[in-house]
Amino acid sequence: MRPQLATMGIGMVLAALCGLGTGSIVEAPGVTQAPPPPPLPPRHLRSNQTRSRMPSNFRSTATSTSLPRCDYKELMTNLHDRVGILVTLDEDQRHRLEVIDKKLDQLVESSSARMESMKAQQLDFLQRLDSFEHIQRLSRNTLDELKGETDQVFGPRNIRELKHKLRNRRKLKDISRTVRDVSQDQFSSPGTGVFNESNLNVSSRLDALATLLASTALGVRSLQIEVANLSRAIRRQSRLIQGKELKATAAQAPIFYGPNGLHEPSATRQLHTSCSYSFLASHGVLKIQLTPESESFYVSCYEDWTVILSRSSDDVSFERGWLDYRDGFGNLAGDFFIGLNKLHALTSSALHELRIEMEDFSGNVAYAGYSLFAIGSEKELYPLVLLGKFQDNLTPSAGDSLTYHAGARFSTVDQDNDNCPECNCALRHKGAGWFNNCAKSNLFGEYTTQNFGQAGETGIWWDTFSGENSLKRVRWLIRPVVEGSDDGRR
Repeated sequence: MRPQLATMGIGMVLAALCGLGTGSIVEAPGVTQAPPPPPLPPRHLRSNQTRSRMPSNFRSTATSTSLPRCDYKELMTNLHDRVGILVTLDEDQRHRLEVIDKKLDQLVESSSARMESMKAQQLDFLQRLDSFEHIQRLSRNTLDELKGETDQVFGPRNIRELKHKLRNRRKLKDISRTVRDVSQDQFSSPGTGVFNESNLNVSSRLDALATLLASTALGVRSLQIEVANLSRAIRRQSRLIQGKELKATAAQAPIFYGPNGLHEPSATRQLHTSCSYSFLASHGVLKIQLTPESESFYVSCYEDWTVILSRSSDDVSFERGWLDYRDGFGNLAGDFFIGLNKLHALTSSALHELRIEMEDFSGNVAYAGYSLFAIGSEKELYPLVLLGKFQDNLTPSAGDSLTYHAGARFSTVDQDNDNCPECNCALRHKGAGWFNNCAKSNLFGEYTTQNFGQAGETGIWWDTFSGENSLKRVRWLIRPVVEGSDDGRR
């Protein structure tokens, strides 16, 4: 409407300018009245007029002036073209502004997600510091208790050292008294000739050394007995401390990297590379090392399966950023994700199979198994590079809702690597995962218990088992493929 009004205004201005240039007044078209006839002249002048009608020898020159004309059509066409160009430019600028607004909104959303991720990392770090301080206090209390019990059993340490010194002095006095008695008997015995002082000195020294060795052996034996008693007391105290820690774990979350009391594997011990050594695990947690050069880390074991994901409550938020999913988060005794770095190391060290356990809020349990499973490295954005055949022999079966995601790269709320050009699947589903365009399962989504878990797009669901109804419990497990099997040979 505004361009039309501008066009009409400009047209009127041009019309006025054209009228001024030609010296005429432009009027609106209409009916014009004829001008009145001129009055007749007097009679004495009519003869002169008749004379004037007679031919004259002089020729009068009539000058005709041609008035300039304005071409309104051409002007209006040019104006209309220019206004159309201005309208097109205006629409183009408006479209660009809308695109800029959308990008700003996405930037704000990703920034808020990163801030939440940093807050969660800071909270996890503070919890770990508190756990370390608690462990330090327990260790100090344990040492104090051990010292107290040792003092109660054997007496104070300074007193025990004084008693030991007194015993050594008595033994030395006895040794010296024995040497003097022997030397006097030899000197006063009948039939002895000239006293051989050198022989006496050598024999007395040998006797003194033998007695000293005997006393040293007795002292070593007593020390061994004391050490054995101390070791028994230490073992008894360690059992008591472990019992106290088990009671305290109900109120305090343990450290993610594993419980206390697990000993470091020695260099000569065989490497524990999977949960096939689960009989060595402590409370379901085992420390594994894939190669002699790699770093060891703790994993949660269920029989011979390694648990890589466990969800059963809303205690741990899974709407996290790239760094959290790369390094892992949560509590091995509760809800956690092992981390993409560790998962890549496990699946690249040997062929693994995958099993997914899920349970809905009605108590129905189902399983989904795949003969092979592996992911790529961080440089490749952790793609789901290997997903074997769906194992339909597991009963009850949850159906196959993961093959659709095979080959996809891992995406988080702050790093969009999915195959959807118009959307961010991780933001859309409030989680993370191997999204295609977008998902047929969302096991990293938001945990919900409202109305027994009507999840929608953001909850925890498996399309072929629960549809979009949220699940109560989910667990991902992997284990090495048995050598000699068909999948292992492939």
